[in-house]
Amino acid sequence: MISIKLWVYVLRRILILIPTLIGLTLLVFVLVHIQGNNLILAEYINPRLTGQARELEIQRLTQEFHLDQPVYVQYFYWLGQVLTGNLGYTNTPIYSGPVTTAITLFLPNTVVLSLFAALLIWLIGIPLGVFSAVNRDSPADQGIRVFSFTLYSMPIYLIAIALILLLGVYLNVLPFSGEVSPQMVAGLSWFRDGISYPTHVLLIDAILHGDYAVAWNAFLHLIMPSLTLALAVMAGIIRILRASMLEVLEQDYIRLARAKGVPERVVNNLHARRNAMLPVVTSFGYTVAGLLGGVVVVESVFDFPGIGYWTTQALLNNDIGGIMASTLLFGIVLVLTTLILDLVYAVVDPRIRY
Repeated sequence: MISIKLWVYVLRRILILIPTLIGLTLLVFVLVHIQGNNLILAEYINPRLTGQARELEIQRLTQEFHLDQPVYVQYFYWLGQVLTGNLGYTNTPIYSGPVTTAITLFLPNTVVLSLFAALLIWLIGIPLGVFSAVNRDSPADQGIRVFSFTLYSMPIYLIAIALILLLGVYLNVLPFSGEVSPQMVAGLSWFRDGISYPTHVLLIDAILHGDYAVAWNAFLHLIMPSLTLALAVMAGIIRILRASMLEVLEQDYIRLARAKGVPERVVNNLHARRNAMLPVVTSFGYTVAGLLGGVVVVESVFDFPGIGYWTTQALLNNDIGGIMASTLLFGIVLVLTTLILDLVYAVVDPRIRY
């Protein structure tokens, strides 16, 4: 049964979320509007208009967006548009149109990429951290520590390049550009302008349409970017889990379990690892931040059509609508993830009742 103190803690964390989100919107608004109104209007003015027609269009848009009013009034009008789902327009080489549509088209790919990366982190990083701690100071432990420190010190784009050279060029076992080989989707009715339908995730859409050859090709294209993202974040998880496991393994209840004859495998995997995971859960917010920051680089290096690739295109083309929307989206995801992790940690660890 959930205690009253826990409910108070949950309510307090949710209330703190409100000013945090308001601060996020203020930050995004200021960063964009500090560049002046001309850059904002440029997104909406028809480039074919000239002379008097262009001046009239500028006046109309200035009044429509309330750019002739004080900046705090502009903020509230902009916030009202955001709350109703109107995030403006984006104009990039990969998509031009409403920002909300762009998010709908590109976000699913990023979600799938992040989920695959998170799965690899769980399947590889967690066992390596536990194994390293259990075999402390062994050659295997030293090797894992060198591996994790090397990854931790490498920029994510360097990890991507290393994997491309190793798996894509030297061994030639994995593709490293796009989400599918172009010849595989040529002429398909459910793949138009680089976007698959209906889910906008090519791997899933190919399965739904029964085209398993395309699905397998899309899966192969997904491996290298997700592995890059996982390796970039995994190093921190291994270090944190190893340190936490070493501390837990010195606890009295672990020594008692061993004295009672409990098998070492059960002691490590059931008793020790479960408690050692608490710091990992705490740091998972930083893991999410690493994933969000990493997708922008990874998707750009591999030309993977996700929200990060679209954000890069928006930055390169000075697309204000795309820059504002992606910044706001990443900020909201990070804030909500932090809230969820705080609540989960409060449930897992009864000592957390600030």
